[in-house]
Amino acid sequence: MPAAVTVRVPATVANLGPGFDALGVAIRMHLEIHIEPRRDSVDIMVEGEGADFLPADESNLVIRSMNAFFDHVGRRPPGYAVAVKNPIPVASGLGGSAAAVVGGLLAARSITGRTVPQGETVQMATDLEGHPDNVVPALVGGLVVCYKGGAAEELRHLRLEPSDRLVPLIAVPGAGYPTKRARKALPEDVSFADAQFTASRAALLVAAMTSGSGTDVLAEAMNDRLHEPHRLKLMPETLAVHSELRSAGLAVSLAGAGPSLLIVVPRPEVATRAEQVRRVCRSRQAGWRVFVSEWEPAGATATP
Repeated sequence: MPAAVTVRVPATVANLGPGFDALGVAIRMHLEIHIEPRRDSVDIMVEGEGADFLPADESNLVIRSMNAFFDHVGRRPPGYAVAVKNPIPVASGLGGSAAAVVGGLLAARSITGRTVPQGETVQMATDLEGHPDNVVPALVGGLVVCYKGGAAEELRHLRLEPSDRLVPLIAVPGAGYPTKRARKALPEDVSFADAQFTASRAALLVAAMTSGSGTDVLAEAMNDRLHEPHRLKLMPETLAVHSELRSAGLAVSLAGAGPSLLIVVPRPEVATRAEQVRRVCRSRQAGWRVFVSEWEPAGATATP
């Protein structure tokens, strides 16, 4: 076991509007996990977002993910100390739980020295998190299309590079919203017309994100009729901001299951558009924060 290891995992945004449970992108906001060996105890300390209520014991998702890896490879060290620094708002739709899962798996891999194929790591992370569209970009970075293929319907992904001519803005309300509750709002069936509409926008979105298309194309591409209308009804503050930004012609979608929003803007317009988003958010009562970020091409890393 090395003397110490530091793991960094990017935040992620899934769905991107029409890419429900299929598209995800890594953004430049990193969970950090520092782990050191101990003789016979497991200690965890959490700083940053969620420090007041995230568990500081073995029920913490980082530790649970580490234990899942230990059980998978059949080796569990006697003890260790974990320090987590979390800048990712909790229950925000920015992949905080996916970062914890991926970070825990990589930390465990690093301190045991046991490597497993990437496909196994992706499957473990997906089993722990529930869906691949957050964990895969957290693991590999970039823009990712997740799908099942082959005779065994195995989980696969295609990694792409989002254009650096585009910049992500993230608007985060003061209160989070549980993903499980947001998923319960989804209907059992959708109309053929809504399915066709959303499929066309998902294809357009991949093209727009990788080519660096302008705001008008992006705004059209981020339209969705499968999940966003149902989820936004549960989040009136997010719905109000989403509607105002879309009416202003901006490319906006829920970040994951919400309640945060992703706004994608051309790089030359960043300062103007960021102030525009802040102005809209300041008019609301939900304690919004607006972050100007970047796409993250690198996935999770572990360094001594």
